[in-house]
Amino acid sequence: MTQQTETENFIEICPGCLACYNQGRLTFYWFQINKDTTLKQLERALDVEEIHRKAKTPFLCGGEEVSIQDNDFGGGEYMTAAELYGYVQLLQLVPNFDYVRAFKNIYLMQDEFDLNQEPSDMFKQFADDVLVFDTVYPYDNDLDEYLDELFGEFVGIDQNPQVPEILYSFIDWRAARDWLLNDYEKTEVNSKIYLWRKI
Repeated sequence: MTQQTETENFIEICPGCLACYNQGRLTFYWFQINKDTTLKQLERALDVEEIHRKAKTPFLCGGEEVSIQDNDFGGGEYMTAAELYGYVQLLQLVPNFDYVRAFKNIYLMQDEFDLNQEPSDMFKQFADDVLVFDTVYPYDNDLDEYLDELFGEFVGIDQNPQVPEILYSFIDWRAARDWLLNDYEKTEVNSKIYLWRKI
């Protein structure tokens, strides 16, 4: 199916002081979020005084508001610590953040970021079902091989020794794969294809 390639198992945000930004100064720093990050650490990371301390900038602007000036996962500019902690909760269910990116490519994720609830049943089902395939040689045909095998099982030709081998040459494998994919969601993230049954 897929080779295990090294994936950075964190996301990064760039919290910044909004008052400084509005006054024409950039006061920010980069903060990494991983599966062990706590809500308290996120709240501190988004504290305006902590931002000035990390950015080594005097806190003279009198600002109170913070914005996420950049991030590497398509998050919003005004995400709260509780919303960011939602990502940490999701990471407890999947190997790395690329899985979350794949899910996010297909579904809106508003409800995922409620501090007072666990990840949704939809995300849990995704985490249980998702298959990952490389798109890089020599593993770039693994998805096609998986679908061909699935189709063979579906029509029963793999289990029937009476079926002559020549029958395989009459199958339009591309059409068979496309037909099977009607039941699946499929998206690509960082040279990997994420495939799971539609929820």
